[in-house]
Amino acid sequence: MSTPPIQLIPLQTDDRALLQHLLEGGRDYFQALGEEHMPPDMAERMLLEAAHLGNRHLMAIQWEETPVGVLDFRLRYPDAAAAYLGLILLLPEWRGRGIGTWALDIWETWLDVQTPLERVRTAVPAHLRRAQRFFLRRDYHLTGESYRVPVGEARPRLLVMEKLLGIEPPAEEP
Repeated sequence: MSTPPIQLIPLQTDDRALLQHLLEGGRDYFQALGEEHMPPDMAERMLLEAAHLGNRHLMAIQWEETPVGVLDFRLRYPDAAAAYLGLILLLPEWRGRGIGTWALDIWETWLDVQTPLERVRTAVPAHLRRAQRFFLRRDYHLTGESYRVPVGEARPRLLVMEKLLGIEPPAEEP
């Protein structure tokens, strides 16, 4: 595989306009969860929470020089051996090009090589089968856990998925 032309760029508090642009560009994801309107201060709230928590990180997914998405994650959450992927979001016009897979590969490789973490967890909306298939193809498995979150007037059910780090997937058949 050739080197993907993407980078993960850490976002800081002064990057709120860029983050808000990326979030608004991917509003179809939030609408699918039941969020009717994108709060105009959503990026600012996310960045301030990340700064306050210390273990939450927001990164722009950048294709060459163009920001095309965002990765939101926490380290040592929900326990000391895990990372939690809160969001991987691409602008609609950049989906279907393998960028999300590359971003996830880069992030997971970094976690595996640079941290003592043992696994990655995420929660995927139960009604978004495409998102579930994306993670299943990346060697995540359903844990059997689920929970509901308030999003606007809705309370979508999220399915918890998990992947162990440091385990090589089986080689694909030629």
